[in-house]
Amino acid sequence: MADEDFVKSLHTQLAYWQKVLYLQDWTVELKIARQWEMSDNSTLAQCHWYIQRKDAVISVLDPQDLPGVAPKFLNSEECDYDISIVHELLHLHFAPFHREEDETSHEQAINAISRGMVKIYREDEAHKPDPKPLPHSGHYL
Repeated sequence: MADEDFVKSLHTQLAYWQKVLYLQDWTVELKIARQWEMSDNSTLAQCHWYIQRKDAVISVLDPQDLPGVAPKFLNSEECDYDISIVHELLHLHFAPFHREEDETSHEQAINAISRGMVKIYREDEAHKPDPKPLPHSGHYL
C-alpha cells in the first residue's frame, strides 16, 4: 500500500483544492485503490459522486500499480496526481450537466481546466499549502 507521506500529501492537496474550487460543502473521501479495484482500470483516478448528498469518493491509483513507462501512460493521460485530484473535483461542479452523449467534450474541458489550474499553482510558490516539496516531485514517478 502507499506510504504515509504520499497519502498525507494527497489529503493536503485534496483539502487545498476543495477550498480553491469552493467545494468545502462537499464531503469528499479519498481512497488509494489498487488497479483491480478501479472501475476503469486504465485511469489514474476516478470519482463517484452523489449530487443530492454532496458526497463523493475519489479513488486514486496506488503508486505501486503505475506502469513502468515515462510520464505519459494509460489513455495518453499524464501520470500526475495533482492534476488528477483537480480533475476529479471539477467533476463535482460539472456533474449536474453531465450527459453520456457529451462524455468526450466534457472530459476535454475538465482536462484543460485542471491542467491549467495546476500549471498556475506550480508557477506560484506562494499558493502551495506546504512549503516543503511533495514526496514524489509533483509527478509521483
